[in-house]
Amino acid sequence: MIISLIIVGFPLDLILEVPRRSKSESMDFLIGITASVVTNVAEYAVNPVCRQLGYLFYYKSNIDNLKTQIQQLGEARDRLQHRVDEARRNGEEIEADVENWLSSADRIKEESENFLQSEDHAKTRCTSSGPFPNLVSRRQLSRKAKKTVHVVEILNVKKFERVSFPPPIDISIENKGYQVFESRVRIMREIMEALKDVNVRMIGMYGMGGIGKTMLAKEVAEVAKKEKLFDKVAITTVSQNPDDESIQQEIAEELGLKKFAEIKSKLVRANRLRQRLSKEKNILVILDDVWNELDLSAVGMDFAEDQKGCKILLTSRFLNVLQGSMGVERIIEVRVLSDAEGIDLFKKNVGSSGENVDFQPLLKDIVKECAGLPIAITTIAHALRYERLSTWKDALLQLKRSILTNIEGMDEKVYKSIKVSYDCLGSDEEGKSLLLLSSLHEEDAEIEIKDLMIYGVGWGLFQHVYTLEEARNRVCSLVDKLKARCLLLQGDSHDRVKMHDVIRDVMISIASQDKRMHNIANIDKFDEEFSSKKRHADSTVVSLLVPRHHNKL
Repeated sequence: MIISLIIVGFPLDLILEVPRRSKSESMDFLIGITASVVTNVAEYAVNPVCRQLGYLFYYKSNIDNLKTQIQQLGEARDRLQHRVDEARRNGEEIEADVENWLSSADRIKEESENFLQSEDHAKTRCTSSGPFPNLVSRRQLSRKAKKTVHVVEILNVKKFERVSFPPPIDISIENKGYQVFESRVRIMREIMEALKDVNVRMIGMYGMGGIGKTMLAKEVAEVAKKEKLFDKVAITTVSQNPDDESIQQEIAEELGLKKFAEIKSKLVRANRLRQRLSKEKNILVILDDVWNELDLSAVGMDFAEDQKGCKILLTSRFLNVLQGSMGVERIIEVRVLSDAEGIDLFKKNVGSSGENVDFQPLLKDIVKECAGLPIAITTIAHALRYERLSTWKDALLQLKRSILTNIEGMDEKVYKSIKVSYDCLGSDEEGKSLLLLSSLHEEDAEIEIKDLMIYGVGWGLFQHVYTLEEARNRVCSLVDKLKARCLLLQGDSHDRVKMHDVIRDVMISIASQDKRMHNIANIDKFDEEFSSKKRHADSTVVSLLVPRHHNKL
């Protein structure tokens, strides 16, 4: 029996060597092997028995230990939950392993408490109904308690240095009022193509105030995000008086930079922002409403050569800003809406009155006076919403007489928006005067640059100009400047310009109030409007529009 046991599990070469030994050596060898086998058998046979007996003897100890571990787990779980709640109040996202730990802790805690409250534990104690406990149940419960303790100990050992992280920046900006028109679809398509062009790093979009550049910029951000063209999209408004610190802060917040506001030095802030942006391989930064050339390097928004996927989109009222030293490679003009688009936009904002047959003739005339400028169309549409027919007629009359300030919302949203472009001409009095002089021409007129030169010379407008060629060059230079600022439009030929109707209305108002330049739209009103000798004497320019074949003069 022993010999067969020994042979099983031992190498054949060792067995075969036995006959070659002496009798005494062979006996010692066999005894040694037998002792080793017996030890191994004892280890594998006795230890499991002892372990099972341990479950019986240490039942109470295992149960008490489980209760202690469950209590500690509950306390650890509550502490972690407090940190999670605080993080959520701060708008942060919770780490996945933290969520998983809390879920596991809740599950183990609930299962353990149910286990500890189980009626099966009563069977493990001696009772009056029987002198002996149920040993099988006692062993099973003790064993489960010990194994559960092991799981709980693993949970209790886990420590979390951080439980949350700042959420991904959501650049979904409310773009209320944006409507899809064919003219805007073409612009969007052109912008998106430029963004996808690896050879284009900076794109500029320009147009007059109130034309809809900001809405288009927001739409670009939304489309770029939906199509996943960029990993991140950051947008900020520069405005007429840019604040570099505010610009940096807004971009930093979009990028999730913490404690950036605590940095006081502009140079350090720029370096910190540049360092953070250098880690991005695919980001779109939109700088809206740029009035003057912006030193992007000083702000910290310059990209390295290898960051081909990083783009900047700028919007401005002024073409010359985009054509300057900022390095804009693709420039896109935003023009007015078509007549049909203007009517559609008006109807969508004016409410049910837009469908009333009685209002239709007035509706078309009012939209025509707005000349495709979205801000003017939406503003007057909201002002006339639910108003009666007489109010519509009065609004049309005000528009035809270039009196914007008497219509609700037009002064704040339209007049001031356009006047600020005029004010931005600053000390350029020649440019301002030429613009006001242009406004005194008939509505929708094709203004000849030659006429502006003649009026300007006769008015003594130009300083240090002594020949006709010098005057012509000065006028052409001023006209180009005004066109670049979208205050004048290109006419049907290179030697003619036009003025947008709403801009003309604002300029007429400014000319009359500030420069004593008067536009008499109807010769029949001349005597009425200029009956005062003082007004005659105070006027610097009077424009009298006389219809053809008029016989009053």
